[in-house]
Amino acid sequence: MRRTPRFQVVALSALCLGAAAAFQPARPQDPVVAHATIEPSLPLSIGLKVTPADRVHGEPARLEVALQAETDISDLDLSLVLPEGLRSDDAPGGRMPQPGALRRGEGRAYSVALAPLKDGDLPIKAEASFRLPDGRTFHLGQGILWKRGPAASEGRHHAGAFEVMGVPVDEPQP
Repeated sequence: MRRTPRFQVVALSALCLGAAAAFQPARPQDPVVAHATIEPSLPLSIGLKVTPADRVHGEPARLEVALQAETDISDLDLSLVLPEGLRSDDAPGGRMPQPGALRRGEGRAYSVALAPLKDGDLPIKAEASFRLPDGRTFHLGQGILWKRGPAASEGRHHAGAFEVMGVPVDEPQP
């Protein structure tokens, strides 16, 4: 009879160890993420900047267009989309001087005089189409809003309150 209690003690110990191993605290698991895709950057970047008119020297406002190629580009065609109320004699019909091709890392800069025909903010867009060495063609654009007139005040914080300066009613509103 002595063998039976010893056998029970060993069996009971093995069962308890097995149960303890099965009930361990949960481990944090990494969240399941679908395959992430990383979008490639465009092979051409277009930078736009409007410089205000210099009335002292009689210079008009100018649109500065900067192109930067990330890879070799051929058949580059650049044009401007000007809104009604804005014209440019430097780019008749929106056509810009054609760079034709840009090598990797090469950049070009253009400056175009702007003549506004009406008041208010004017959206300007530059569009480019080009071909890569592997035969793919791209058409992309970059826009800017030419904000004309005095800039609104930024406002100030006073002891937790926000103050914005008022504009007299007799001044034109944007």
